[in-house]
Amino acid sequence: MEHKIAALRSQLADLGQEHVLAGLSSGDSSQRQSLVDQVSSIDLPLFRRALADVVRTLKGNKNRLDKQPIPPKPFPQAKWEGLHEWISSSGDTSNEKDDTARWWSEGLRLVADGEVAVLVLAGGQGTRLGPGAPVAKGMLELSVPEPKSLFQLQAERLLLVEELAAFVTDDTIKRRIPWLVMTSDATDLATRTFFEEKNFFGLEKSQVWFLKQSSLPCVDLDEGHAMLMEAPWKVAMAPAGNGALFSDLRTAGFIKKLSSQGVKYVQVYAVDNALVRVADPVFYGFIHRRQAEVGVKVVSKIHAKESVGVVCLHQEGASNLKCERYGVLEYSEMPESLTTAKDNSGQLQFRAAHICINMFSVHYLEKLTDLDSQLEFHPAVKRIPHMRKTSGIWETVNPARPNGIKLEQFIFDSFQSCDSEKVALLEVSREEEFAPIKNAVGPGIADTVATATELLLALKQRVSALTPEIGAVSKGFALLKAYAGGATESATSDLVNLSIE
Repeated sequence: MEHKIAALRSQLADLGQEHVLAGLSSGDSSQRQSLVDQVSSIDLPLFRRALADVVRTLKGNKNRLDKQPIPPKPFPQAKWEGLHEWISSSGDTSNEKDDTARWWSEGLRLVADGEVAVLVLAGGQGTRLGPGAPVAKGMLELSVPEPKSLFQLQAERLLLVEELAAFVTDDTIKRRIPWLVMTSDATDLATRTFFEEKNFFGLEKSQVWFLKQSSLPCVDLDEGHAMLMEAPWKVAMAPAGNGALFSDLRTAGFIKKLSSQGVKYVQVYAVDNALVRVADPVFYGFIHRRQAEVGVKVVSKIHAKESVGVVCLHQEGASNLKCERYGVLEYSEMPESLTTAKDNSGQLQFRAAHICINMFSVHYLEKLTDLDSQLEFHPAVKRIPHMRKTSGIWETVNPARPNGIKLEQFIFDSFQSCDSEKVALLEVSREEEFAPIKNAVGPGIADTVATATELLLALKQRVSALTPEIGAVSKGFALLKAYAGGATESATSDLVNLSIE
């Protein structure tokens, strides 16, 4: 124990963080042991690199506009208006009249062949959603009109795609789509318990793979950036951002597992999007046909000053050796000349809003496990309650303004490691695929449970009005309508349990 503490003191002193072990001079043996165990588990070399990235950014020595941003190349739109023609009463999809229908059919074949998976970023807490919000955002219920949690809605959409793929390919055995659920320290236990209590929403337990997002210490905003202490015997930690996904997948052994099972594509999305099309066959088919390594769903900005990050290209290198790489430019980083710039058709040049629905080939995920050290860390300046020792006494600090930094990697920084020709953007309808839940319900407040529910019910109503092109309503068309409508029907579970006709 003493040897271990001495080694930790030396490592922390090298980082200027020796105050972290101040709690060893008080407390009982279990508290002191808990502190030693926690500090021993922190990846200190990674912390050093992350802090160096963040300090460089805070000092203004790193600006993404150093790499000239240019608008992305033209990208297609997914159009679901003709979905009533995609599956006739016999389940035939040969009558494909547009690109979206072709992508849909191709995607269902990939599902039937066991070549796809899904990963949900579910580490977020419901702390900003007001009193009574669940520990994990995915447990949040929407009345559509029957109460369904975000996890249930997403699980049922996945089940519908499995059923559709079996129906369209006339396969008597349904392929199970692996659903990777990425939690955090704060949501892991609650999420696992919730899935168990809900019998995995009808999914096979074996197809749900849990992995926990890695965390790094929070640091003080003041110069010196000391690690903040949640308690005398506990360092304040925070998830390392959605960009930590790639190293976490490697650590869990899931990339090798996906590859060994023949999976080629993994859709990645955020749990708090109530309209996300989980295991979207259109997205799978689009990426496959484009032979892309990275897929990015985007929606058009509502107006020039909408505060969203936009997908763009960055030009790098000398004039005679310039290359273009995709990335996301945050609204706060964009000068007005870029936010308001328009093309010849009158549309905003930088209008492709990133909505955190991405696709990665397993081949590219394998590559990223060797490149994750290239993903920079960014500062998330937050108000972080903590404890500090002053004149030998521990006191609680509840700051009135942002006082600390969380060290985060962004998933979209992974785009820059991919050849731009292997990155494919697909525009989708905001009204059909993007209903984020970020805020507590209130008058005039956007992105709440109320606004998401309204959008989901509106989609349900539009899809319910559709009728098949010919013949009676088949199971195939009923499944398609249920999926396109967001799995809002109360009888979705009954529908997916029907035998293949």
